[in-house]
Amino acid sequence: MLRGAKSIHFIGIGGVGMSGLAKVLLRMGYQISGSDVELNPLTGSLEASGARIYQGHHPSHLGRASLVVSSSAIPSYNPELIEAKKKKIPVVTRGNLLAHLTNRSESIVVAGTHGKTTTTSLICCILDADKKDPTMFIGGELNDIEGNSKLGKGEWVVAESDESDGSFLLIHPKIAVLTNLEDDHLDYYGSTDRINEAFLQFSQQLKPGGTLIVNKDDTNLRDLLGKIRLSYSQKIITFGVESQADLVARRITLEGFSCLYSPVYRGRLLGKVRIPLPGEYNVHNSLGAIAAALALDIPWETIKKAIMSFGGIKRRFECIGKTPSNILVVNDYAHHPTEIKATLKAARRLRRRIVVVFQPHRYSRTKILLFKFAHAFREADILLLTPIYPAGEAPIPGTDGKLLFERVKKTRGKDTYYFSSEEKILSFLEDKSGEEDLIITLGAGDIGRIGREFLKRFLISS
Repeated sequence: MLRGAKSIHFIGIGGVGMSGLAKVLLRMGYQISGSDVELNPLTGSLEASGARIYQGHHPSHLGRASLVVSSSAIPSYNPELIEAKKKKIPVVTRGNLLAHLTNRSESIVVAGTHGKTTTTSLICCILDADKKDPTMFIGGELNDIEGNSKLGKGEWVVAESDESDGSFLLIHPKIAVLTNLEDDHLDYYGSTDRINEAFLQFSQQLKPGGTLIVNKDDTNLRDLLGKIRLSYSQKIITFGVESQADLVARRITLEGFSCLYSPVYRGRLLGKVRIPLPGEYNVHNSLGAIAAALALDIPWETIKKAIMSFGGIKRRFECIGKTPSNILVVNDYAHHPTEIKATLKAARRLRRRIVVVFQPHRYSRTKILLFKFAHAFREADILLLTPIYPAGEAPIPGTDGKLLFERVKKTRGKDTYYFSSEEKILSFLEDKSGEEDLIITLGAGDIGRIGREFLKRFLISS
């Protein structure tokens, strides 16, 4: 795929997956260019490292590119995509490129509906602590490396897969970690059965001698376990909190922004570990990472030290600031009903009044999961809903932020509001927030800027 390619152009380079790939290829010595409708810190970092970055899309941006990379979010009528095909420049998808870079090495690949970024990040930090210096592809910005990817010198690649467009089926890992499995991306798969079949296929395409790591607490993955058929050289490690798994967490204590527990592996107590992440869902994420490390025979003390010193990830229960009156502002990527419930359950441990600002992500997800969204915000004391962040999708008639608001309000009753503009949300927060509140912005779009702007205004006014 990369043979003969000197100059590579990325259409939609600002996305977390695309920018991560571009960064690694830049470090490998390729000439990188890319374009996106909006520029961001990720594109700024690439430009500072030597990439040519363009705002907007135009045929001239391709320059002398010998390979073009496009994400599944790019429509067929994109002028750069049309120009590439006109000039007969090879075009590959982001998923194809990730699979190419992953399959040629020993790899640990994380798949699942939720928890992928945290689990992947923890695995990266553990392998780094064990001097394995892995190449990393992460679906978020890991504070420990100040970015979303890194070109390592070691033999291992650690990658977060993407099941949203089925491209994870192009990858054949040595170690696969399945965090959970739930209805999502049904706009692509069409049915629950098809997404289950995709995960079954992924589970069975390990490299020889590979290891499959599975969250046994997850009902759908537990059902999948009974169908998986591996070769004699491959093995399965299960983990969980509630189930009889190979790796289990005992004596769990949830404490605000951290969790303390004792992992037990096949009857052997490993010790105690404190993870600097909130909520039981992060206990599961860390267990998946520990299981991957144990599959590599990494010593427990190395694993423990790496987890306890974990620096966190942007937009994963990220504390972005506090006002003089002790109003805490947190930003989180949660955009699926299950993720929202888990995040708010963890937030409740902080013993503050919870003010949630939620930005729905994609029309299709909102429509398909409307009923589940209606029951996802019970832990919120005050809920503010915004218009849907389209993420490149065309609107679906009858599905909008107001529809979600009406459904949620029926379930919650009072203290549920809909605002059509950022300014109205900020005015409400300035007016109604009180001392020691927790304001938490939720969503996979650009909702995080609400929290940052609130802090900026509050500090200026005070």
